[in-house]
Amino acid sequence: MEKTPEKKKLKLPQQNYSGQIFNQPVIVNGEVLIDPLITIQRKPFFLERYDFDKLTNGNSVFLNLATTLLGAVIGLFINMLSKLIGSKIDPNITFDNWEVYAFLLALGLMIICYIIHYLVPNERRRIIKVIKEHFEKSQYGINK
Repeated sequence: MEKTPEKKKLKLPQQNYSGQIFNQPVIVNGEVLIDPLITIQRKPFFLERYDFDKLTNGNSVFLNLATTLLGAVIGLFINMLSKLIGSKIDPNITFDNWEVYAFLLALGLMIICYIIHYLVPNERRRIIKVIKEHFEKSQYGINK
């Protein structure tokens, strides 16, 4: 019966890292190819499931409404443009006033919804702000 060769673990020299500031990961107490242990030189951020859901699906009502109105504005603009071109080709095609009013009304409401979305705080922006502050304060393992 043959013996399989055992992997030899290289013993790394004892290294002292106290009092040093690092700006990249450091390999500690492990072989690079077999068993590296990497330390991250900043405090981790623990993301809760609720926060994750808000980050991925947290669009505000005003942003959703503005996006819907954007589709209406584009449709009404295409309609107005086609009627304008059609009226130049055939004088029987009329350009009604309600089409212009509907376009302007949808455009105005869309702009108002985008402004409200920008000005009113929402949960998604609050969570992003908290995460950003965490990483700015715990840069390179130093808690400011």
